[in-house]
Amino acid sequence: MPDLEITNEQKKKKKHIWTALFILINIAVIAATAINEFSGKPAGAVTLRFTRQAVLFLLCTALCFVALVIAQSLKYVLMMRSLGEPVSFRIAFETAVLGKYYDCITPSGAGGQPFQILWLHRRGYSDGGASAMTITDYITMQAGFIFLALVVFIGWRSVDLEAIRYTAYFGLLLFSLIPCLLVLFSWKPALVKKLVTAVIRLCGRLKIVKKPEQTTNQVLDKLDSYHRSLAVIAKDRLTMCCLLLLSLVYRIALCSMPYFVLKMFGAPVSFLHIFASTIYIYASIALVPTPGNAGAAEGAFYLVFSAMKSDGVFWAMLVWRIFSHYSFIILGAAVYGVNALRGRRKRGGKQE
Repeated sequence: MPDLEITNEQKKKKKHIWTALFILINIAVIAATAINEFSGKPAGAVTLRFTRQAVLFLLCTALCFVALVIAQSLKYVLMMRSLGEPVSFRIAFETAVLGKYYDCITPSGAGGQPFQILWLHRRGYSDGGASAMTITDYITMQAGFIFLALVVFIGWRSVDLEAIRYTAYFGLLLFSLIPCLLVLFSWKPALVKKLVTAVIRLCGRLKIVKKPEQTTNQVLDKLDSYHRSLAVIAKDRLTMCCLLLLSLVYRIALCSMPYFVLKMFGAPVSFLHIFASTIYIYASIALVPTPGNAGAAEGAFYLVFSAMKSDGVFWAMLVWRIFSHYSFIILGAAVYGVNALRGRRKRGGKQE
């Protein structure tokens, strides 16, 4: 019992440390960009004018957020139907929102998928169905971004900062690792096992991985689990096509937000240039381990779009981050609150 209490205390301490780090990184980056934006400018140099045009672009940004939430929810509805599980838009919506909520508050976005599986299981969905839906959602979301990024990288190579461009190429390469391994695993499982074993052994010799054999088994088990779960829904080709399409809708809506935000502040920008630059940003920060890519996202956005030489870039960065990141945290907290009230009412009804 004492060991268990110590373990729980350690977990709580780690959560508090990550929360504090998350807050400090956000404050530091926002403060640094604010100082860089406003230093040397007279007070009142940047004014926020809520004209009709500004309000219109703000609404467009909000609609992008609504579109990506609906797209993510519909993916779960389609998967529920394909697997013969109970179909509920409310549960699909809650699963989608809370998955993003945990992606935003956990390091490397590692908390979303495990929580979604647990959430679905608690609502009566089978273990296999919950795992299949969550993992398929994750893989199709990755596939959607990879496709979109490749189109942009091939068709639009002009980005303002060379460092961002090459970092984006490297980020996409590593981001594509799991989907590529899954595809190869379905064709040549023995080859993938040899590759994974060889790479982890090399990392063990370089002292990057502490327990090579244990890590190898864990990675291979996870790949096998991913492959089994994906194969369950992949049999329904129409559903898979719809899932990939909805993943593209999600990514396009998310990457369109910066354009509408910048137009809101009167920046003379083109949609294609901003959209392509945003894809480069997301690819370059894809593997930053902070919760929600905190710090890297704000910094990369400011570095790229400060080249526009338009007043309000800092405010545009802040509004963009609110819609693309903090809105998921707020919405996730709201879902938790509504479910807590619903639970209290049920308990109150039983007592009466």
